Amino acid sequence: MHASLLALALTAAAPPPAVEARPLTVDDCVAMAIRDSGQVMEAEAKVAEWKARLAEVESIFYPKLSAIAFAAPMFTVRGNALTTEVERRWRSPGDWGPYLRLEALLAQPVYTFGRAAAGEKAAQERLAVEQARLAAARNAVALEARKFYYLHLYAKSLRPGLNAARKMLDSALEKASALYETASGKVTNVDLMKLTYASSELDKYLIQAEVGEGLALAALKHTMGAAEAAPLLLADDSLPGAGDEPPELDALLRIALEKRPEFAQIKHGKQAALALEKAERRANFPVVAIAGQFQASWTPTRDDTNNPYHVDPYNDLFGGVALALQFDLDPALAKAKGDGARAMGEQVAGLEKLATTGIPLEVRKAREDEMQARRMLELSQKGSVATRKWMIFAGAAYSSGTGETKDLLEGVAAHMQAKKGYYDSLLAVHTARAELLRATGEIESVRLVTVAREP
Repeated sequence: MHASLLALALTAAAPPPAVEARPLTVDDCVAMAIRDSGQVMEAEAKVAEWKARLAEVESIFYPKLSAIAFAAPMFTVRGNALTTEVERRWRSPGDWGPYLRLEALLAQPVYTFGRAAAGEKAAQERLAVEQARLAAARNAVALEARKFYYLHLYAKSLRPGLNAARKMLDSALEKASALYETASGKVTNVDLMKLTYASSELDKYLIQAEVGEGLALAALKHTMGAAEAAPLLLADDSLPGAGDEPPELDALLRIALEKRPEFAQIKHGKQAALALEKAERRANFPVVAIAGQFQASWTPTRDDTNNPYHVDPYNDLFGGVALALQFDLDPALAKAKGDGARAMGEQVAGLEKLATTGIPLEVRKAREDEMQARRMLELSQKGSVATRKWMIFAGAAYSSGTGETKDLLEGVAAHMQAKKGYYDSLLAVHTARAELLRATGEIESVRLVTVAREP
């Protein structure tokens, strides 16, 4: 036990795997997250556990050997049950000698009245449930990796626009300060304070974008099972375009019905519960086995008897083969376990009802969210273009002395708001698409083959 605890501690203390030095796409990050995520590794270990349990159930059909061998001191006895005088000696060391004995029983189960077969089926179906849960864990990790990847790019995409506005405001503030010093009346102290306030607000946005960019990247590394200090190069410098529209709802629902792992969990869970109930109900049935028995003993301190009807536990040799029935009767326990297995099946039936209506709703919601985000993106793009021209023209007018401070500040604020709205909508498109991939059960299964876990 101590050795296993030490091994567990060493495993927990092992450093996370290093991230590859080449630039990684979102699919690369998803594949590495599925490969190295602790959540997925835990689900894989659960599958391995049930493989071992299945082997445990299957072992009932293997031969069973029960044996005991021992050596003990034995005092001297001369004579046997057929003689009138029996001599016993134990006072001196020479009166003692060794007593060796071996008893062995070899049993080969041949029939269990269906209990073992039902237990084996229950274990097989439960293993299939855990394999489906592993697929669900991969889906969840893939969703997290995609969200953090795009969230990092979202914050990174905001910074160029903020820096451009920062440069424009700095130039305007410098020119306004110079004009204010001339006391020409073209720039008032109020104008300077407005520009200073706008500059401070812009700095706040820059700080938020910088912190959000780093935090999202750290969360992405965590999802990928990498250390926070590990370098991570991404193939994208900003949010990519929205891409093609999703398929129609009917096609997505068919994909979800085929690939969503929760449906496989329910299917195999029902079969596991039925088989387990059958196995527990038959717990009182006997096990038919072919048994072989062997006994042997030896001691030099006892006289042997040649009478086969005399039970003599010393200096004997016995063996034989028989057809045996093994009983382990506990009707109350068998009934209770059978009722528990039936209740488990009813729980699965309830989950099936929820999944039948809930999963199509998830698919529909994810698709509708993406389509809505696409419409918002189109409108936000038009607003971003218009406000950018507004900001540029207002900045040029202010620099030439023909524009008002109010026009410049309103242009900058409108452009920042429109630009943020554009990237908000673009992020919403990618997030909804990631949700749609999870809702339909589609993960990058092809890439999982090419990105294997390092030993």
